[in-house]
Amino acid sequence: MSENPQVKDILEHIETRERELADQAEQLRARIEELTRQLGEIDAESENLRITRKTLLTLPMPSPAAEPADIPDHPAYQQMR
Repeated sequence: MSENPQVKDILEHIETRERELADQAEQLRARIEELTRQLGEIDAESENLRITRKTLLTLPMPSPAAEPADIPDHPAYQQMR
């Protein structure tokens, strides 16, 4: 290391700043990893929804349900209508 006190101070400052930047970079890498995981989950769910939509659109339409001809007049049966 240099004998010059000014150079020594500058080098110490550089080392301190390098450690700070390394810490910040590690935090950002961890955040990127978490965001990448979340993005993968969202992409998978979106793909599942697209597949579901496509499947539903290819199914034949069901026939309308016919109402039974003779429903008893009892109130319980009327509520089920």
